[in-house]
Amino acid sequence: MLAGAASANPRHLFEHWRSIRARLKRARYVALFLDFDGTLAPLRDRPEEAELSTLTRRLLRRLARHPRLTVCIISGRRAADTRKRAGVRGVCCIGLHGGERDGHLRLKPQTLKVLERARRNLEERLARLEGLWVEDKFASFVVHYQEARPKVVRQARALVREVLEPLGSRVRVLHGKKVWEILPEEIKGKGEAVREMLSELARPAVPIYVGDDITDESAFAALPRGVTIRVGTPRRTRARYELRNSEEVQVFLERLEAEIS
Repeated sequence: MLAGAASANPRHLFEHWRSIRARLKRARYVALFLDFDGTLAPLRDRPEEAELSTLTRRLLRRLARHPRLTVCIISGRRAADTRKRAGVRGVCCIGLHGGERDGHLRLKPQTLKVLERARRNLEERLARLEGLWVEDKFASFVVHYQEARPKVVRQARALVREVLEPLGSRVRVLHGKKVWEILPEEIKGKGEAVREMLSELARPAVPIYVGDDITDESAFAALPRGVTIRVGTPRRTRARYELRNSEEVQVFLERLEAEIS
């Protein structure tokens, strides 16, 4: 099965560890890409509640110091927020699905103005609906509908389309877990960010990408020869392998550390 092809049944990672282990043993260098929410940290209803376990943070610190490994967290969060929550030196943090790196936003000033107007417009229209709230990320914004009833979600979806339709191709919507994230078209997604990072490494690397959301699918597709791992309940994915939750991700990081030591 090609990693770039959608699969309803990715293989559980630990059931195929022998082949992955052999590949890690042969690798001279490994590039480890990790999502944050739902991957390194369990999902929470509110983004500000997410945090790493003490053990996961210790693992990341050791991995970040390893001479054969580059560690990068690619999140929909702002990069500074991810860096603060990770609390690990030596880990590269890319924010806004690849739109923010090294503290720099890759957006035109006019794009930010368009996003701000759209966010304010949508907030006003959604204010009368229960169970929804809008998260402002400055260079994008997210409509959360975890607590909304199905009827309300349908109404909100129609309002989102109505507000965004006049903007045409200048913005796009990423459908995540009970969220719609509105991004400028200039942000190409995690797949482009992964390809760029790999191209900048001084040596060939075995890429590993671990993520749980629909926003991670472009990264899975960008790594047809990589070790791609989807976290969460089974669904169609472009990843080769799956893990059930962030606790299994922690076990994977322990095994990875043991194999490259």
